Amino acid sequence: MAGSKRVWLIVGLSLGLVALGSWIGFRWLQRAFTGVLAEGRQYYEEGTRMGGSLTATACLDTAFARHARASSTSLGQQITENVFLEACLRTSTPNGLCDSVPATGNLNELLRFSAWSVAQCRARGLTDRSCPRLLQSVANDCRRRAAGSG
Repeated sequence: MAGSKRVWLIVGLSLGLVALGSWIGFRWLQRAFTGVLAEGRQYYEEGTRMGGSLTATACLDTAFARHARASSTSLGQQITENVFLEACLRTSTPNGLCDSVPATGNLNELLRFSAWSVAQCRARGLTDRSCPRLLQSVANDCRRRAAGSG
């Protein structure tokens, strides 16, 4: 009997520790997610505000400059950069930027777009792997503008 009480005590303590760890993890994620949302909202508002007085090309140049200054290439940083650029492009004045952006409708076009993205980053001295992902916002905006005009 004493052996089975010990087993139940160990099982109970283990379940209690798992529950406590889960609760702590949930609270940490909740706070982190709230911070990410607030930061994203801030970048969106900043991009919207700046885009109102910039051309699409100036939005892209601003995003490249911000990317070059960024100390991190984390997923969170990439998300906030894209949020800023999407908002800036959405409110910017079109100026022919989309004329040079390859379409992304099929695999061949996607491969051309990928090569173009890398070339755009290298032309600005940016060789990190996350830089070309920034240009996906440009492709999204060009697709949106084309759908709106067609």
